[in-house]
Amino acid sequence: MTNFSLQLPNDIIDIFGEKLNCIEDFISFGCVCKSWHQSFTRIKKKHVPFSPWLMLAYDENLPNIQTFFSFSSKKILNLPLPKPLIQDRRCLGSPFGWLVTIGLDLQIHLLNPLSQIQIPLPSQTTFSHQYKCSMEPEDLRRMFVFKFVLSSTPSEETSCVVMAIYSRFCKLAFAKPGDETWTSIESSRQDYTDAIFFQGQFYAVNSEAVLEICDINTPSPKAIKFASPPDGVSVDCGNRYYLVEMSGDLLLVERHIVGNGNDSAHEFHYYTFASQVYKLNFEKKSWTELSDLGDNALFIGTNTSYAIAISTSNYPEFRCNCIYFTDDHLELYCDNSLCDMGLFDLTDETEDEEEDVETVEPIYTGDNMISTFSRPLFIMPSF
Repeated sequence: MTNFSLQLPNDIIDIFGEKLNCIEDFISFGCVCKSWHQSFTRIKKKHVPFSPWLMLAYDENLPNIQTFFSFSSKKILNLPLPKPLIQDRRCLGSPFGWLVTIGLDLQIHLLNPLSQIQIPLPSQTTFSHQYKCSMEPEDLRRMFVFKFVLSSTPSEETSCVVMAIYSRFCKLAFAKPGDETWTSIESSRQDYTDAIFFQGQFYAVNSEAVLEICDINTPSPKAIKFASPPDGVSVDCGNRYYLVEMSGDLLLVERHIVGNGNDSAHEFHYYTFASQVYKLNFEKKSWTELSDLGDNALFIGTNTSYAIAISTSNYPEFRCNCIYFTDDHLELYCDNSLCDMGLFDLTDETEDEEEDVETVEPIYTGDNMISTFSRPLFIMPSF
Protein backbone atom coordinates (compact mmCIF):
# COMPACT_ATOMS: atom_id res chain seq x y z
CA MET A 1 0.00 0.00 0.00
CA THR A 2 2.88 2.34 0.82
CA ASN A 3 4.56 1.89 -2.56
CA PHE A 4 1.22 2.25 -4.36
CA SER A 5 0.30 5.43 -2.49
CA LEU A 6 3.71 6.98 -3.10
CA GLN A 7 3.28 6.53 -6.84
CA LEU A 8 -0.03 8.41 -6.94
CA PRO A 9 0.02 12.10 -7.95
CA ASN A 10 -1.09 14.51 -5.26
CA ASP A 11 -4.14 15.67 -7.24
CA ILE A 12 -5.40 12.06 -7.50
CA ILE A 13 -4.94 11.53 -3.75
CA ASP A 14 -6.80 14.79 -3.11
CA ILE A 15 -9.73 13.59 -5.22
CA PHE A 16 -10.00 10.47 -3.06
CA GLY A 17 -10.19 12.60 0.08
CA GLU A 18 -12.64 15.09 -1.38
CA LYS A 19 -15.08 12.26 -2.19
CA LEU A 20 -15.36 11.20 1.47
CA ASN A 21 -18.48 12.74 3.07
CA CYS A 22 -18.15 10.82 6.36
CA ILE A 23 -15.63 12.56 8.60
CA GLU A 24 -14.63 9.30 10.30
CA ASP A 25 -13.57 7.93 6.89
CA PHE A 26 -11.77 11.20 6.12
CA ILE A 27 -9.76 10.99 9.35
CA SER A 28 -8.85 7.37 8.56
CA PHE A 29 -7.82 8.50 5.07
CA GLY A 30 -5.31 10.87 6.64
CA CYS A 31 -3.75 8.02 8.64
CA VAL A 32 -2.89 5.76 5.68
CA CYS A 33 0.60 7.10 5.06
CA LYS A 34 2.63 10.31 4.95
CA SER A 35 1.51 11.42 1.48
CA TRP A 36 -2.16 10.80 2.29
CA HIS A 37 -1.80 12.71 5.56
CA GLN A 38 -0.31 15.60 3.58
CA SER A 39 -3.40 15.50 1.35
CA PHE A 40 -5.60 15.44 4.47
CA THR A 41 -3.84 18.58 5.70
CA ARG A 42 -4.19 20.31 2.32
CA ILE A 43 -7.90 19.77 1.81
CA LYS A 44 -9.44 19.55 5.30
CA LYS A 45 -10.13 23.30 5.52
CA LYS A 46 -11.87 23.46 2.14
CA HIS A 47 -13.63 20.09 2.23
CA VAL A 48 -17.36 20.06 1.50
CA PRO A 49 -19.51 19.89 4.67
CA PHE A 50 -19.35 16.53 6.37
CA SER A 51 -22.36 14.49 7.42
CA PRO A 52 -24.07 15.90 10.54
CA TRP A 53 -23.41 14.35 13.94
CA LEU A 54 -25.69 14.27 16.96
CA MET A 55 -23.77 15.62 19.94
CA LEU A 56 -25.03 13.86 23.06
CA ALA A 57 -25.33 15.14 26.62
CA TYR A 58 -22.05 15.27 28.53
CA ASP A 59 -21.31 12.08 30.48
CA GLU A 60 -19.79 12.81 33.90
CA ASN A 61 -18.39 9.27 33.96
CA LEU A 62 -16.23 10.00 30.91
CA PRO A 63 -13.96 12.92 31.88
CA ASN A 64 -12.16 14.65 29.02
CA ILE A 65 -14.47 12.92 26.53
CA GLN A 66 -17.43 14.26 24.53
CA THR A 67 -19.69 11.67 22.92
CA PHE A 68 -21.29 11.99 19.49
CA PHE A 69 -23.59 9.73 17.51
CA SER A 70 -22.61 9.24 13.87
CA PHE A 71 -25.62 8.76 11.59
CA SER A 72 -23.40 7.33 8.86
CA SER A 73 -21.75 4.58 10.92
CA LYS A 74 -24.59 4.27 13.49
CA LYS A 75 -21.90 4.25 16.17
CA ILE A 76 -20.98 6.28 19.25
CA LEU A 77 -17.83 8.37 18.83
CA ASN A 78 -15.82 9.36 21.91
CA LEU A 79 -13.94 12.52 21.05
CA PRO A 80 -11.11 13.62 23.39
CA LEU A 81 -11.94 17.09 24.68
CA PRO A 82 -10.43 18.71 27.80
CA LYS A 83 -12.93 19.12 30.62
CA PRO A 84 -12.54 22.93 30.89
CA LEU A 85 -13.76 23.29 27.29
CA ILE A 86 -16.96 21.27 27.67
CA GLN A 87 -17.79 20.12 31.22
CA ASP A 88 -20.71 21.98 32.85
CA ARG A 89 -21.09 24.12 29.74
CA ARG A 90 -24.36 24.49 27.91
CA CYS A 91 -23.84 23.95 24.17
CA LEU A 92 -25.67 24.97 21.02
CA GLY A 93 -24.79 23.66 17.56
CA SER A 94 -24.25 25.01 14.04
CA PRO A 95 -23.73 23.79 10.46
CA PHE A 96 -20.22 25.28 10.50
CA GLY A 97 -18.59 22.77 12.86
CA TRP A 98 -18.59 25.18 15.82
CA LEU A 99 -20.45 25.14 19.12
CA VAL A 100 -21.45 28.10 21.24
CA THR A 101 -20.88 27.28 24.91
CA ILE A 102 -21.94 28.94 28.17
CA GLY A 103 -20.27 28.05 31.47
CA LEU A 104 -21.33 28.42 35.07
CA ASP A 105 -19.13 31.52 35.12
CA LEU A 106 -21.46 32.84 32.37
CA GLN A 107 -18.55 33.20 29.97
CA ILE A 108 -19.51 32.47 26.35
CA HIS A 109 -17.20 30.91 23.77
CA LEU A 110 -17.16 29.58 20.26
CA LEU A 111 -15.63 26.09 20.26
CA ASN A 112 -14.58 23.76 17.48
CA PRO A 113 -14.63 20.31 19.13
CA LEU A 114 -12.33 18.79 16.48
CA SER A 115 -9.58 21.40 16.42
CA GLN A 116 -10.26 22.38 20.07
CA ILE A 117 -9.93 26.03 19.08
CA GLN A 118 -11.88 28.29 21.45
CA ILE A 119 -12.81 31.91 20.69
CA PRO A 120 -14.26 34.16 23.42
CA LEU A 121 -17.46 36.13 22.96
CA PRO A 122 -18.79 38.81 25.33
CA SER A 123 -19.95 37.50 28.69
CA GLN A 124 -23.61 36.70 29.32
CA THR A 125 -23.55 39.43 31.98
CA THR A 126 -23.13 42.09 29.25
CA PHE A 127 -26.59 41.52 27.77
CA SER A 128 -29.26 44.06 28.62
CA HIS A 129 -32.51 43.04 30.37
CA GLN A 130 -30.77 41.04 33.07
CA TYR A 131 -33.02 39.31 35.59
CA LYS A 132 -33.75 41.63 38.51
CA CYS A 133 -34.28 38.79 40.96
CA SER A 134 -31.39 36.72 42.27
CA MET A 135 -30.83 33.51 40.30
CA GLU A 136 -28.35 30.68 40.62
CA PRO A 137 -25.66 30.38 37.92
CA GLU A 138 -27.11 26.99 36.93
CA ASP A 139 -30.44 28.62 36.07
CA LEU A 140 -28.88 31.61 34.31
CA ARG A 141 -26.73 29.31 32.18
CA ARG A 142 -29.77 27.28 31.14
CA MET A 143 -32.50 29.88 30.73
CA PHE A 144 -31.17 33.36 29.91
CA VAL A 145 -30.07 32.75 26.31
CA PHE A 146 -32.51 30.75 24.23
CA LYS A 147 -30.52 30.48 21.01
CA PHE A 148 -27.38 31.51 19.13
CA VAL A 149 -27.19 31.83 15.34
CA LEU A 150 -23.88 32.12 13.45
CA SER A 151 -23.58 34.07 10.19
CA SER A 152 -20.61 31.99 9.00
CA THR A 153 -17.72 29.88 10.18
CA PRO A 154 -15.38 31.80 12.48
CA SER A 155 -12.05 32.34 10.72
CA GLU A 156 -9.47 34.97 9.99
CA GLU A 157 -10.89 35.41 6.48
CA THR A 158 -14.50 36.09 7.49
CA SER A 159 -16.13 38.31 10.06
CA CYS A 160 -18.46 35.98 11.93
CA VAL A 161 -21.46 37.63 13.58
CA VAL A 162 -23.35 35.78 16.31
CA MET A 163 -27.02 36.60 16.83
CA ALA A 164 -28.59 35.76 20.19
CA ILE A 165 -32.17 35.38 21.37
CA TYR A 166 -32.05 36.19 25.07
CA SER A 167 -33.85 37.14 28.31
CA ARG A 168 -37.36 36.24 29.43
CA PHE A 169 -38.61 38.56 26.66
CA CYS A 170 -36.73 36.59 23.96
CA LYS A 171 -35.18 39.72 22.46
CA LEU A 172 -32.39 40.06 19.88
CA ALA A 173 -28.73 41.02 20.28
CA PHE A 174 -25.52 40.39 18.37
CA ALA A 175 -21.76 40.36 18.84
CA LYS A 176 -18.55 39.54 17.01
CA PRO A 177 -15.43 37.90 18.41
CA GLY A 178 -13.43 40.68 20.02
CA ASP A 179 -16.47 42.70 21.13
CA GLU A 180 -16.74 43.55 24.83
CA THR A 181 -20.54 43.57 25.06
CA TRP A 182 -23.61 42.27 23.27
CA THR A 183 -25.39 44.94 21.22
CA SER A 184 -29.17 45.00 21.58
CA ILE A 185 -31.45 45.29 18.54
CA GLU A 186 -34.38 47.65 18.89
CA SER A 187 -37.79 46.28 17.93
CA SER A 188 -41.45 46.85 18.72
CA ARG A 189 -41.79 43.07 19.01
CA GLN A 190 -40.25 40.38 21.16
CA ASP A 191 -40.65 36.65 21.86
CA TYR A 192 -38.41 35.64 18.97
CA THR A 193 -37.99 31.92 18.30
CA ASP A 194 -35.32 31.79 15.57
CA ALA A 195 -33.05 33.85 13.34
CA ILE A 196 -31.00 33.26 10.23
CA PHE A 197 -28.26 34.92 8.19
CA PHE A 198 -29.62 34.85 4.65
CA GLN A 199 -28.13 36.54 1.58
CA GLY A 200 -26.12 39.02 3.63
CA GLN A 201 -28.89 39.94 6.10
CA PHE A 202 -30.13 38.66 9.43
CA TYR A 203 -33.83 37.79 9.61
CA ALA A 204 -35.77 36.81 12.73
CA VAL A 205 -39.17 35.26 13.37
CA ASN A 206 -41.24 35.53 16.53
CA SER A 207 -43.87 33.36 18.19
CA GLU A 208 -46.58 34.92 15.99
CA ALA A 209 -44.70 33.90 12.81
CA VAL A 210 -43.95 37.52 11.91
CA LEU A 211 -40.75 37.80 9.88
CA GLU A 212 -38.46 40.76 10.54
CA ILE A 213 -35.28 41.96 8.86
CA CYS A 214 -32.44 43.13 11.12
CA ASP A 215 -30.32 46.15 10.25
CA ILE A 216 -27.18 45.79 12.37
CA ASN A 217 -24.92 48.11 10.37
CA THR A 218 -26.22 51.34 11.89
CA PRO A 219 -25.47 53.15 15.18
CA SER A 220 -28.93 52.09 16.39
CA PRO A 221 -29.51 48.50 15.18
CA LYS A 222 -33.17 47.66 14.72
CA ALA A 223 -35.52 44.96 13.44
CA ILE A 224 -38.49 45.90 11.28
CA LYS A 225 -41.35 43.86 9.93
CA PHE A 226 -40.70 42.23 6.57
CA ALA A 227 -43.54 39.71 6.09
CA SER A 228 -46.78 38.75 7.80
CA PRO A 229 -47.46 35.19 9.00
CA PRO A 230 -48.56 32.59 6.44
CA ASP A 231 -52.31 32.37 5.87
CA GLY A 232 -53.99 29.93 8.23
CA VAL A 233 -51.25 29.88 10.87
CA SER A 234 -52.66 29.65 14.40
CA VAL A 235 -50.44 32.00 16.34
CA ASP A 236 -52.04 31.32 19.73
CA CYS A 237 -51.42 27.57 19.93
CA GLY A 238 -47.85 27.61 21.22
CA ASN A 239 -46.17 26.19 18.12
CA ARG A 240 -42.53 27.00 17.46
CA TYR A 241 -41.11 28.62 14.30
CA TYR A 242 -37.72 28.19 12.61
CA LEU A 243 -36.01 29.83 9.63
CA VAL A 244 -34.03 27.67 7.20
CA GLU A 245 -32.24 28.36 3.92
CA MET A 246 -32.79 25.65 1.31
CA SER A 247 -31.50 25.84 -2.26
CA GLY A 248 -31.43 29.63 -2.16
CA ASP A 249 -34.95 29.97 -0.72
CA LEU A 250 -35.96 31.13 2.75
CA LEU A 251 -38.23 28.65 4.52
CA LEU A 252 -40.36 28.95 7.63
CA VAL A 253 -40.87 25.71 9.57
CA GLU A 254 -43.83 25.49 11.93
CA ARG A 255 -43.26 22.82 14.58
CA HIS A 256 -46.54 21.64 16.05
CA ILE A 257 -46.14 20.74 19.70
CA VAL A 258 -48.57 19.64 22.39
CA GLY A 259 -48.25 19.33 26.15
CA ASN A 260 -48.83 16.09 27.98
CA GLY A 261 -48.64 14.89 31.58
CA ASN A 262 -49.16 16.19 35.10
CA ASP A 263 -47.50 19.53 35.67
CA SER A 264 -47.83 19.38 39.46
CA ALA A 265 -46.03 16.03 39.56
CA HIS A 266 -43.19 17.29 37.32
CA GLU A 267 -44.27 14.86 34.63
CA PHE A 268 -45.38 17.48 32.12
CA HIS A 269 -43.58 17.45 28.76
CA TYR A 270 -43.97 18.63 25.19
CA TYR A 271 -43.83 16.42 22.16
CA THR A 272 -43.77 17.21 18.45
CA PHE A 273 -46.57 15.67 16.41
CA ALA A 274 -46.44 17.49 13.06
CA SER A 275 -44.63 20.11 10.99
CA GLN A 276 -45.45 22.45 8.15
CA VAL A 277 -43.08 24.29 5.84
CA TYR A 278 -43.57 27.57 3.96
CA LYS A 279 -41.43 29.28 1.30
CA LEU A 280 -41.10 33.06 1.12
CA ASN A 281 -41.83 34.98 -2.06
CA PHE A 282 -39.57 37.99 -1.58
CA GLU A 283 -41.28 40.16 -4.19
CA LYS A 284 -44.76 39.66 -2.71
CA LYS A 285 -43.50 39.22 0.86
CA SER A 286 -45.85 36.29 1.26
CA TRP A 287 -45.55 32.61 2.15
CA THR A 288 -46.54 29.52 0.15
CA GLU A 289 -46.88 26.16 1.84
CA LEU A 290 -44.48 23.43 0.68
CA SER A 291 -45.55 19.80 0.82
CA ASP A 292 -42.32 18.46 -0.66
CA LEU A 293 -38.73 19.36 0.22
CA GLY A 294 -37.36 17.45 -2.76
CA ASP A 295 -33.98 15.86 -2.10
CA ASN A 296 -33.45 17.86 1.09
CA ALA A 297 -33.61 17.34 4.84
CA LEU A 298 -33.96 20.10 7.44
CA PHE A 299 -32.32 20.22 10.87
CA ILE A 300 -33.90 22.33 13.62
CA GLY A 301 -33.74 22.57 17.40
CA THR A 302 -30.80 23.51 19.63
CA ASN A 303 -28.70 24.61 16.67
CA THR A 304 -28.51 27.13 13.86
CA SER A 305 -31.25 25.77 11.57
CA TYR A 306 -30.02 24.43 8.23
CA ALA A 307 -30.77 22.15 5.28
CA ILE A 308 -28.68 19.56 3.44
CA ALA A 309 -29.22 18.04 0.01
CA ILE A 310 -29.66 14.26 0.06
CA SER A 311 -28.61 11.87 -2.71
CA THR A 312 -27.24 8.36 -3.10
CA SER A 313 -23.66 9.61 -2.88
CA ASN A 314 -24.26 12.66 -0.71
CA TYR A 315 -25.40 11.95 2.87
CA PRO A 316 -27.23 8.67 2.04
CA GLU A 317 -27.74 8.01 5.76
CA PHE A 318 -30.42 10.72 5.88
CA ARG A 319 -33.88 10.66 4.36
CA CYS A 320 -35.04 13.33 1.94
CA ASN A 321 -38.24 15.28 2.56
CA CYS A 322 -37.78 14.95 6.33
CA ILE A 323 -37.36 17.38 9.22
CA TYR A 324 -34.90 16.29 11.93
CA PHE A 325 -35.42 17.99 15.29
CA THR A 326 -33.93 18.10 18.79
CA ASP A 327 -35.42 19.09 22.14
CA ASP A 328 -35.25 22.86 22.73
CA HIS A 329 -37.94 23.11 25.44
CA LEU A 330 -35.45 24.71 27.86
CA GLU A 331 -38.02 25.45 30.52
CA LEU A 332 -38.64 21.73 31.07
CA TYR A 333 -35.08 20.40 31.09
CA CYS A 334 -34.92 20.24 34.89
CA ASP A 335 -38.29 18.61 35.47
CA ASN A 336 -38.62 15.67 33.09
CA SER A 337 -36.70 12.73 31.70
CA LEU A 338 -38.27 12.73 28.26
CA CYS A 339 -36.52 14.07 25.18
CA ASP A 340 -38.59 15.51 22.30
CA MET A 341 -36.27 14.46 19.50
CA GLY A 342 -36.86 12.67 16.20
CA LEU A 343 -37.73 13.17 12.55
CA PHE A 344 -40.94 14.13 10.82
CA ASP A 345 -41.50 12.69 7.34
CA LEU A 346 -43.45 15.12 5.14
CA THR A 347 -44.04 12.31 2.65
CA ASP A 348 -46.34 10.53 5.09
CA GLU A 349 -48.17 13.63 6.33
CA THR A 350 -51.96 13.24 6.53
CA GLU A 351 -54.95 15.22 7.73
CA ASP A 352 -55.52 12.76 10.55
CA GLU A 353 -53.80 13.86 13.75
CA GLU A 354 -53.46 10.31 15.00
CA GLU A 355 -51.63 9.31 11.84
CA ASP A 356 -49.49 12.44 12.11
CA VAL A 357 -48.15 11.08 15.40
CA GLU A 358 -46.98 7.96 13.60
CA THR A 359 -44.96 10.01 11.10
CA VAL A 360 -42.64 11.16 13.91
CA GLU A 361 -39.85 8.61 14.25
CA PRO A 362 -36.91 8.37 16.67
CA ILE A 363 -33.42 9.21 15.41
CA TYR A 364 -31.52 7.99 18.47
CA THR A 365 -32.57 5.78 21.38
CA GLY A 366 -29.31 5.21 23.25
CA ASP A 367 -27.78 6.77 26.35
CA ASN A 368 -26.84 10.38 27.14
CA MET A 369 -30.02 12.04 25.92
CA ILE A 370 -31.08 13.68 29.19
CA SER A 371 -29.46 16.71 30.76
CA THR A 372 -30.84 19.40 33.01
CA PHE A 373 -29.12 22.15 31.00
CA SER A 374 -27.67 20.91 27.67
CA ARG A 375 -29.43 18.29 25.58
CA PRO A 376 -28.43 16.65 22.26
CA LEU A 377 -27.84 18.92 19.28
CA PHE A 378 -26.91 18.73 15.60
CA ILE A 379 -23.49 19.80 14.42
CA MET A 380 -21.79 19.45 11.05
CA PRO A 381 -18.18 18.65 12.02
CA SER A 382 -15.39 20.54 10.34
CA PHE A 383 -11.79 21.46 10.89
